[in-house]
Amino acid sequence: MTLKHIKIFVTVYQEESITRAAEKLHMTQPATSLAIREMEEYYHTKLFERSGRGIRVTSAGTRLYPSAARLLSLYDEMDAEMKNWDTSGRLRIGSSISIGSCILPQLINRFSKKYPELELYVKVDSSDVIEQNILENHLDFALIEGSVHSEKLKSSVFLDDELVPVCSRFHPLAGAEDIELDSLKKEHFLMREPNSGTRQLADSSFALKNFQIKPTWESTSTAALINAVSIGLGISILPKRMLEKQLRMHQIASFTIRDLDLKRHYSLIYHENKFVSPTMQEFFDMLEDLKG
Repeated sequence: MTLKHIKIFVTVYQEESITRAAEKLHMTQPATSLAIREMEEYYHTKLFERSGRGIRVTSAGTRLYPSAARLLSLYDEMDAEMKNWDTSGRLRIGSSISIGSCILPQLINRFSKKYPELELYVKVDSSDVIEQNILENHLDFALIEGSVHSEKLKSSVFLDDELVPVCSRFHPLAGAEDIELDSLKKEHFLMREPNSGTRQLADSSFALKNFQIKPTWESTSTAALINAVSIGLGISILPKRMLEKQLRMHQIASFTIRDLDLKRHYSLIYHENKFVSPTMQEFFDMLEDLKG
């Protein structure tokens, strides 16, 4: 079993095709198929089922993939570190949508100016997708809201935040304080998608008060929700940091709900086996500066 076998297996798994994997690896299809067969003989199990002209990964292949991808990535990291141990190379940064909208752009701009030779790749998506990308080593580290859901991820808080209930400035709730939660039963909720950190906190906080949010709108776009709220289509629960401009310009209005805790944290996450390079540590130090 060699590193080449592992690379071929990972590529076939990702491409879901012997042919496409062979093309990507600049190999012949028979050589690619042979490498997979050798792995199957080595482990005494089928990694892919052949069905017609296609293939389908088996449960054994699915089980092997995370470890194989991790092993391959460790080699890539070692290779990159030895060739570009200081300030060149590539850094892959993930972010949840809220952080990617209001905090990350300024951080990236500042970091790029300090390390102009460093290639930065940024992926902004919902927190669950970003976590999975970290686990599969598609990202080096990420910034998300809320808590992680895997023991394989290291996490540290770098900033506090809170969610704010908002409505149209013409809504009867505009500016209201300490309203009863039951008074919202007839309101139309315009919410982020279920797997976002923002939505998960809102759902859990309301559930603790025996109130279930049943959205009439769900969107991955906070901007779309703010626009919908501003024209009176309903109310929403959104990150305070993303609402500062709209609240200041009175495009929307906020209100408070009695005894409802909507505070949360922004966290830095990375895989427990991740090698923290000097440039990664430099970025982490920038996050520490935000606390001041």
